Amino acid sequence: MDRPERQVAVAAAVVVGVGAVTLGVPEIILEPWWRIRALGHCGFLWANHAGNGIYGGPINWVLCQKALVEILVLEAGHHLDVLRARWYQLDRKAAEKGGLGHVDTGSRKGLWVTLKSLFSGSQGATGGGMGSATTPIMKDLVLIGGGHSHAFVLKNFGMKPMPGVKVTLISRDVMSPYSGMLPGMIAGMYTKEEAHLDLMRLARFGNVRMIHAEACGIEDGHVILKGDRPPVRFDVLSINIGCTPQMGAHGATDRVAPGDTDVAAITPVKPIDGFNARWDMIVDRVLATEGVTRLVLVGGGAGGVELALNMRERFTRDLTEAGRDPSEVSIDLLTRGDRVMASHATAVSETLATILAERNITVRFGHEVVSVVSNELICSNDEAVPFDECVWCTQAGAQQWLRDTGLDLDKDGFIHVDPHLQTSIKNVFACGDVAALSSPRPKAGVFAVKAGPPLTGNLRRVLTGDTALERYDPQTTFLGVIGTGRADVAVASKSRLALQARWVWDLRDWIDRKWMAGYTHDLPEMATAELAPSSVAVAAGPEALAALAHASMRCGGCGAKVGATVLSNVMRRLKSRIVTRPEVLVGLDSPDDCAVVAPEPLLASVHTVDFFRSFIEDPYTFGIIAANHALSDCHAMCAEARTALAIAVVPYALEAQVESVLFQMMAGACSALAESNCALVGGHTCEGTELALGFCINGVVEQERALCKGGLRAGESLVLTKPIGTGTLFAAEMRVKAKGIWVANALQVMSKSNREGALCLRRHGASACTDVTGFGLVGHLQEMVMASSAVEVDLNMDTIPELPGARECTQMGIFSSLQPANLRLKRAIANEAEALTHPGYPLLFDPQTAGGLLASVPADSVVECIAELRKNGYPHASVIGTVRGVPATPTVLGDDGDVCALSTAGKIHCVL
Repeated sequence: MDRPERQVAVAAAVVVGVGAVTLGVPEIILEPWWRIRALGHCGFLWANHAGNGIYGGPINWVLCQKALVEILVLEAGHHLDVLRARWYQLDRKAAEKGGLGHVDTGSRKGLWVTLKSLFSGSQGATGGGMGSATTPIMKDLVLIGGGHSHAFVLKNFGMKPMPGVKVTLISRDVMSPYSGMLPGMIAGMYTKEEAHLDLMRLARFGNVRMIHAEACGIEDGHVILKGDRPPVRFDVLSINIGCTPQMGAHGATDRVAPGDTDVAAITPVKPIDGFNARWDMIVDRVLATEGVTRLVLVGGGAGGVELALNMRERFTRDLTEAGRDPSEVSIDLLTRGDRVMASHATAVSETLATILAERNITVRFGHEVVSVVSNELICSNDEAVPFDECVWCTQAGAQQWLRDTGLDLDKDGFIHVDPHLQTSIKNVFACGDVAALSSPRPKAGVFAVKAGPPLTGNLRRVLTGDTALERYDPQTTFLGVIGTGRADVAVASKSRLALQARWVWDLRDWIDRKWMAGYTHDLPEMATAELAPSSVAVAAGPEALAALAHASMRCGGCGAKVGATVLSNVMRRLKSRIVTRPEVLVGLDSPDDCAVVAPEPLLASVHTVDFFRSFIEDPYTFGIIAANHALSDCHAMCAEARTALAIAVVPYALEAQVESVLFQMMAGACSALAESNCALVGGHTCEGTELALGFCINGVVEQERALCKGGLRAGESLVLTKPIGTGTLFAAEMRVKAKGIWVANALQVMSKSNREGALCLRRHGASACTDVTGFGLVGHLQEMVMASSAVEVDLNMDTIPELPGARECTQMGIFSSLQPANLRLKRAIANEAEALTHPGYPLLFDPQTAGGLLASVPADSVVECIAELRKNGYPHASVIGTVRGVPATPTVLGDDGDVCALSTAGKIHCVL
């Protein structure tokens, strides 16, 4: 901190602190910094706290003044931060959304430490975010869940990598909600993007492998995943998965699962990562309903109260904009207690009760829900409360699969952890809502945020064999700011203090935006650096040290083959995933020097090969995409893929890590091959610096039924089965510039086989077909035009399907490395100058991986063809142009003027 900043900070803190403690009056005015209305709950009005036992009288006053000083220190930091930004010539918006780290809202730090932290800025980058490609992998750290604690772990490993450690994040979502912003998002004060962490971008920053899947168990050092995915091995594991709905007043023995016939209209808040989609459905149903909608929230804690207020504001706005009366939504809040927010001070309860009444929200006290019958909530007082929509805000429970893990759990199913966040299995940690501390704390996001640093430090220590772990001592009090859906009304709650003022919302908004900025747009630019991996190597044992010693001397002899033990283990585990075919006489079931396949009489054989390095960290998904990409040439000709030979490259690592990665990758590949009924019959596996995979695909086709490129006919429609944009998206992803949801959408499209699409096109009379891959849409379309007789095409720029985010990436100037070479094909475009004005023009040359099929279909059947394609899993299939005939032009070659050939080279006309 510069000297002027330090002087202002100290002066401001002293003035605020002394003023608050000495004045102790309802009105504290310190212009131009603060306009504060402290209600009277921070003064000598002891009667307001008569029911608070020992907290009445002078003790209560002292606690209130202490809490007030701590809040005002935060507010001082807020304004000092804005002032600092102005000194650096930043505008107010940039200042509000700047890149400070987490703002401490606890009471453990001293005044000077708190203010000093406000000016610390983002931590300096000490290592390479992309890690080292040459350091052997020795240990696997796996994180289950993308909660607040794990967000810190991801960022920290990006800023300070551990060579020799591969970090894997397993998450069912790529966008993780920040709980502090969720109510504001419901009210429309934040966008979805502002209120969610982009886990895929954060994982790329941290050089972390992200697996988009859901964990459902732990067994023998492996995480079990839902679906057909193979387990993921770990040396050290951390669990940060939050809660699951506990819908029933009597705990785990009386659960009501969402979706049951009688409770279809009940929407649980937990798990929070799925609430956004559930909330959108509620809004759609309410706006589509004529008359009054009865919305009931169950749970009178801070979550239920804040959600009720923010929902009221959202429906008031939406209904007013629709020309309807906001009273068409009635909101009731049920609580089993005699006041709302019973765990907070009485003054907080009274303040919020007044605001609830002002917003026409009915609070029903003493209403503990014990059962649900049809669309009625049956309460313990025998009253039945009817509802059209019900939001369940009571305490959630732990996920059921934890009960089969062998971990020690508490009575509610949460994971017991010691003060170091270690579970009963010492290489397994837990944090956030799923963890049960010896000194229980509320299930609040602030505790998950504060657990991030000690968790990260302890994970690093365990990975290096250090047993001196750091304690996590959570604060006993924290600042809670209850938003009401309006920026002019918010209530702060800390200890025995209740504070209502407009600036309270500004303070909360600043704190939340600061935390989010540190994990989103203010991630530091990282430079690649090589760090000594000695601590990890020593902890991993003699095998790791030996591997490290020989890593730089790995020879390429014998094809740099992977060891026989690893290979045989992988093939044994893959056996059930490999399809068998009667034509295969000698294959992997009886390995030999070559695979032997019986020829098929009267059928032509087709052969194709593809190979490329991995562009994503998830080996299973990469295996699927690599196999689909290799199979696509076969599918484009409507040939039947029979057998495949694989070429696999695996980065050098310890045998256990090599086996794990190779199995994951080949399991994904076998999944894609099996979908096309293609048998893996052999291959070659070797070591290299990067993960890579390729296939030689062999198939058969009836010669007269093969679809080739050169069959375009005038009058036919051009059909594209998948959107374009993978090249620019993954170029941006490598630069941590692509949104995670963009990348997730692209991976989903790339994982879709072209087999069914090709068969559909043939059923509807397609005359020509090719797959769109490395040369881009224009490159492959030009090949079709050149191979056909006397045709040209009109390409409708507005109907070409694009992957979400692809256009934004090109507008940032981010392109695939193959884009410049593809741009040379622009000579095929007849109206290039006009086409350049269309924002989608650069994507015409974008190289695709596992792209879609481009085909010509008779115009009279194209509508039915598109409908069937979309029904079969190609939702973006579109008609993108038409084929037109052109007169054949004699091409004269040679000095004698003889006509040697007829030109068939037509042009591509971009229709804007």
